[in-house]
Amino acid sequence: MKEEMAGEKQEESRLLDDVVMRTVANPTASHGWHQMVDLMRRQATPALSLQLEQFLLANVAATGLAGFYRATFLDMLTGRPEYLQQAGQLALTLQPYDADRLMTFLQYGWQRVLLDIPGRQAFQQALQDLSLPALTTSLNAWIWQQVQPTQVLKKRSISAVRKVALIAPYVSNIKHPPTLMVLQQAENLRQLGYEVVLYSAQEMLGPDVKHYLGSNSYTPEPQFVTAGWDKYLGQGGQVMTGDTRFSLVQRWKSLLGQIALFDPDLVMFVGLYAGLAAAIYPARPVLSLGINSLSPMLPADVWLTAQQELDGVQASQWTTALPASQAYYHSYRIQRPDVKQGQTRASLGLAQDRLILVTLVSESEARIKGEWAAAMLQMLNLHPHVQWLIVGGNGVLPSALQAARAGQVQCVAFCADAVKYLACSDIYINPPMMGGGFAVAEAMALAVPALSLQGSDGGDKLGSAAQANLQEYFQTLMLWLHNPDARKTAGLAMQRHFDDYLDLSKAAASLQGACELAVARFNLRMATQTS
Repeated sequence: MKEEMAGEKQEESRLLDDVVMRTVANPTASHGWHQMVDLMRRQATPALSLQLEQFLLANVAATGLAGFYRATFLDMLTGRPEYLQQAGQLALTLQPYDADRLMTFLQYGWQRVLLDIPGRQAFQQALQDLSLPALTTSLNAWIWQQVQPTQVLKKRSISAVRKVALIAPYVSNIKHPPTLMVLQQAENLRQLGYEVVLYSAQEMLGPDVKHYLGSNSYTPEPQFVTAGWDKYLGQGGQVMTGDTRFSLVQRWKSLLGQIALFDPDLVMFVGLYAGLAAAIYPARPVLSLGINSLSPMLPADVWLTAQQELDGVQASQWTTALPASQAYYHSYRIQRPDVKQGQTRASLGLAQDRLILVTLVSESEARIKGEWAAAMLQMLNLHPHVQWLIVGGNGVLPSALQAARAGQVQCVAFCADAVKYLACSDIYINPPMMGGGFAVAEAMALAVPALSLQGSDGGDKLGSAAQANLQEYFQTLMLWLHNPDARKTAGLAMQRHFDDYLDLSKAAASLQGACELAVARFNLRMATQTS
């Protein structure tokens, strides 16, 4: 048996050597890079990874498409930020211009950064370091030239909002949080009496999407299911998506033609960036909403911010090459969670006599790590009556918690009704990360006290109750562990904050104000252009 395993290992090593040489001989073809990814995932060691990195640096050009493939591959191999930064700089220089490749890198880049960055300021800087704002600026100019939006969608003065084109870069099904978020905005717009049609060019997908990066990273075809969408779009509510057999420019042109037939008075965009929304900016008012607590990387008249201190600020949040948009304070983001009757600790298989902490997270291995995870592990060791429930992902115990006492950390795989675990827990724990804001808010709605750091999506939901640093974070946790009254008081205060500032059912008046402001600013820029 050992001899067989040794033989297989030797053959894999020879195969890797062969693939490396074939890739060096043909570095602008994706297949060699992807085969190296597959082989290294099976046999990588620190020494082998370093050897391969040095060989590729010496034998593959640092420029052009070969350099771009090399940089995206080495990002996967090493995880060091300089390679993704190199890829972003190279993406700006690649010719002929390929919008599909740039969009693929844009999506990949921000999702990669999102896994590693604990707070908003560092997240924004990391996206800048990847040249993503410069990429979107380049895409905007190219799209406006290729699509000629004002020839398709005739400019006109807007006096009132009756029809809204709601745009998302990508939609799949109601379990996908950004899809749910855009559907919820559709419902709010309809409550204002606006006619709404949802458009998505499916910009993360396409015929060649698997071949644009050397890292073999791409968004798999989603399970596209519209079940449950009627609740948000109304009976017979329209959804138009791009045909992913075609390139993005063809999808943008096709959908822009459909939007022209609808002739909206306003465009609302939800996401980080969408070429389709950028295409319409010269011809219609644009209102934008980010899925993280940052401005979308998109030309817009108004963007919705959850940071009250930004209200009224007129600036480009990313680059002066983007037109200035006006920030509008609009904190309503979350639907009040619906907890089914009869969900108890007993029915969920949870301990009756433990103090239960809960975390909802999609990437537990990437999120639960470092100094924070070590401190959580120490807290568990000191408090054997505490159990930590981690819900999401594949339900596997993160590496950083392997030393936990048996049974003290319980991992549950992703489930669509994870809110039932929130309702049966004592404290919500949000890791230091940009995401997690929805789960924090749902805990608040249920009067479950939540911990999250300032300057993050979760911290924004908590407002003044967010923790300034890890020292304060763990001091508060200790207080709540030992003082049930303090825990209850904090939970009730957070529930009141949810009711006043986060409950999506109270968004209508604020959203209408934002729409009207976007129209006013659009008419102003139209008047400026003609004066």
